[in-house]
This record gives sequence, C-alpha cells and structure tokens, in this order.
Amino acid sequence: MYYDENLIEDIRARNDIVDVISQYVHLEKRGANYFGLCPFHNEKTPSFSVSANKQIFYCFGCGAGGDAFTFLMKYDNLSYPEAIQVLAQRAGIALPEEEVSETAKKARDHRRILLDINKEAAVYYYKMLHSPAGKAGLAYFQKRALKEETIRRFGLGYAPIGWDLLTKYLRKKGYTDQEIIDAGLAVHDEKGGTHDKFRNRVMFPIQDVNRKVIGFGGRVLGDGEPKYLNSPE
Repeated sequence: MYYDENLIEDIRARNDIVDVISQYVHLEKRGANYFGLCPFHNEKTPSFSVSANKQIFYCFGCGAGGDAFTFLMKYDNLSYPEAIQVLAQRAGIALPEEEVSETAKKARDHRRILLDINKEAAVYYYKMLHSPAGKAGLAYFQKRALKEETIRRFGLGYAPIGWDLLTKYLRKKGYTDQEIIDAGLAVHDEKGGTHDKFRNRVMFPIQDVNRKVIGFGGRVLGDGEPKYLNSPE
C-alpha cells in the first residue's frame, strides 16, 4: 500500500516520539533528551536515547535508531505500511481506503467484533473485581500494594468462579458463542455447550499501542492449574 509523503509527514508530526516510545519503555529526562533501557538488547545501564527535538531514537549500546515508524517496525515486527497505519490511527488520521476483497472485508469485520468483545469483557472483569464475588481478587492486588488508581488505569479485573457467567453476559450483549470462543474467552465442553475459559482468576488486559484490548492474561487464585493462562492475541 502506497501512502503520500505529505500524509506520512502529517502522521509523524502528530505522534510525538517520546509519547509513543514511553508506551513501551520507561524513559527519564536527562538534559535535552530522554533515556531508558534499550528494548532491543540486554543492558543494565540505560543507553537508549530519545530526542524530543529531533524526533528520533538512538541506542549507544547496539546502534538501533530511527523515528517513531522505525521503532514500531522493530519493536512489534511491523512492515512500514503497518507502522503508518498504527500511528495514523493513534493520531486520529483517516487513511485512504484501499480496495479489498470480500474475504478481507469479512476478516476485518470479524476482527472488529473480537475487539468489541474484549472491551466488554474487560469492563465485566473490572466490575466483578469490585463486587462481593471479587473480594479475593481485590485482596490479591491490595496485598501487592496496588492502589485503586493503578487498578483502574490498567483495567485489572477478576473472572468469577462460575461456569459460564461471562459467556451469559456477552450473549446478552448480542454476541454468539462462536464469536466469544474466537475471542479466546470461552471454550466448548464435552457435551457441546460453552463455558468460560477464565474462572477464579485475577485478570490482566493486554493492550495494543492504541490501548485496545487484544487479549487477557489470568492468574488463578488458589492451587488450580495452570497457574497462568493467556487468551490468543
């Protein structure tokens, strides 16, 4: 997919590189630049530099460098057009529509449905954490000194112990069992029914660069197995 250079420059100008990279790397300001541990090689002393003035990054340890597009391409293994699309969406810039096949349109629409399901599930898990059923989950986070502000910011939640409580909740929202399964939040049982994949677990939403929930990680409370369980991203 080809994008006009003027459009690319507009996208670049509306995505501050410090803000973009800060979503992946903890940065601290030193003089005119920001420094952090390089995400592209192992190091103990920060040698990864980000320049707000020049809108570039450079690692004095491994030599990695470039702009916001380059960073996403390297960090998330994206193609150049994909990096453009991610940053355009982040900046709220509409890209010209490309001609796509009917199959591609269906896949895109299905992907949107799965993202909507994940969003609804994140809201549900957060509400459950603050309900009587989530008392043990909230205690788990509080024991680890997590404040309510942190819990809210990261959307931490709790999957209740019930067999199919989330599935029933999502059905009422209009989603089919197969869509819920495709989102990685439910599974078929031996009798042909559907039940929740995550039960009695503290839940950690996994977000992309645009803060959309693309999956979940869940840690069981108690001695259940497996201790950690992830949904497909």
